[in-house]
Amino acid sequence: MHRMHDRQDYGWQAHVVGRLPLRPWLQERGSLTARLKRQYPDFSVKVLSQGWRKPNVDEQAVLRLPAATHAWVREVMLMGQGQPQVFAHSVIARKDLRGAWCQLRHIGRVPLGAALFANASVQRGRLHYRKLSSAHPLYKAFYRHFPEQTRQVLWARRSLFCLRHYRLLVTEVFLPSCAQPPGR
Repeated sequence: MHRMHDRQDYGWQAHVVGRLPLRPWLQERGSLTARLKRQYPDFSVKVLSQGWRKPNVDEQAVLRLPAATHAWVREVMLMGQGQPQVFAHSVIARKDLRGAWCQLRHIGRVPLGAALFANASVQRGRLHYRKLSSAHPLYKAFYRHFPEQTRQVLWARRSLFCLRHYRLLVTEVFLPSCAQPPGR
């Protein structure tokens, strides 16, 4: 997979700051799906929602979308040991949902990472990181889908993937349990 350069995302950091148990997960440059499959033999994808809706304000800026524009937004939970491990949120503008990426609307429970890392023409931009406040839309989205989960600190990373000039923004929100060895 080729690397792509993109501008700094406002509110997101270019580096992980501090000593975090999740640091190795946040900084993983390879396929998160492959790593989760190695850690959790029962790895699965639970589709939470997908459809046309307005992206978050900071996502609109990265994708260069006007404020009123709707995009294809997919939210899934990456599961391991029958428990939520990573909340994944992807956004692709209508104008970018063409060509090889047209199938992304219909991948269902197939991990997005499997499609992205299987194509050597896909370029990945820099990873950006953020500790999500309880006011952040992704923090709220996670707890809307999983209200029974104990409120905790959530760290996220995101990067922009490009295939030719088609763009896709992927954000992954890591639950603290992800840093614990399986069986705990």
